Amino acid sequence: MDTRITLNSKASFIKVLKDLYTAHTKASILYDIEGLTRYEGMILGVNESAGQSSLQLDAGLEIPLSSVVAVNGVFTSDFCEC
Repeated sequence: MDTRITLNSKASFIKVLKDLYTAHTKASILYDIEGLTRYEGMILGVNESAGQSSLQLDAGLEIPLSSVVAVNGVFTSDFCEC
């Protein structure tokens, strides 16, 4: 049987992502912008603003935090049954 670790429905990946950024540790991220995309690499910045928080990733990629559905094997509860 396939099982997944999921976040609480009210939780966010922000702490995990900040910890990875601070530790200069490689991240495995699954995000959803017009379809699911897998990313593996370094987080160059975590931008928190009142409007929209985002992640700056290597290769010049910036994605909204709201698009992140999994980090290092931990999924949002929205994706626990896919």
